[in-house]
Amino acid sequence: MKHLAPMVRWYLLLDYRFNIIHISLVTVALWSILLYVFPPANTAKIVGALIFLDPAILGFVFIGALVLYEKTNRSLQALTVTPMESREYLLTHIITLTTIALIASLVLVALTRGVAVNYLYFVTGVILTSVFFVLAGFIAVSRFSSVNEYFIAGSVALLVLNAPLIYHFGLSDSWLFFLFPTQASLLLLSGIFEPVSLPDSVYAVVMLSIWIAIGYLFAKKMFYTHIVLGGQ
Repeated sequence: MKHLAPMVRWYLLLDYRFNIIHISLVTVALWSILLYVFPPANTAKIVGALIFLDPAILGFVFIGALVLYEKTNRSLQALTVTPMESREYLLTHIITLTTIALIASLVLVALTRGVAVNYLYFVTGVILTSVFFVLAGFIAVSRFSSVNEYFIAGSVALLVLNAPLIYHFGLSDSWLFFLFPTQASLLLLSGIFEPVSLPDSVYAVVMLSIWIAIGYLFAKKMFYTHIVLGGQ
């Protein structure tokens, strides 16, 4: 893990050069302006959903863009012949994109609600959600080499993963949504502004932790198969 720190610094610089940090902050600013212009929309459920979407989109979409860029420029193939380990590569993206997601989400909270915030739920919810989506995005993009292919597969995956928003906004009360890891994310992020029961909190943390562990193992396998070995 001795290469982790320099890689984190490098990828934070890369995220800056690719305007990932700028795009995230501009998106937050636009959401904040809309919520300010339409005060009735500034509710716990809506702000919670926006905080959910920020690390979701940031983690899933931007990890895809970064991996495709590295594949196109053959820098990933070059990395595989260095002492860098696959876990260092994955952890680097997890740390950098999650850091950006935390900052952007904190800005959104500061600019919108103006009420008491439960920072334990905030930090836990944003971090676990971001880590999950970074891993999911990497798994989704690892076998693709073109933007068009990834866009189609990624759009379908995001649509499925965001399905619990239906439950979040009270459009359905089906228990099936609790099988989704993203339902756990929405529960934790709801706890930023509103009380969440202890059983729901435990369920959310355990559910996301299990999915993150599975995703990490699967992402390492995909890295080896589709990047190190160049499999399809």
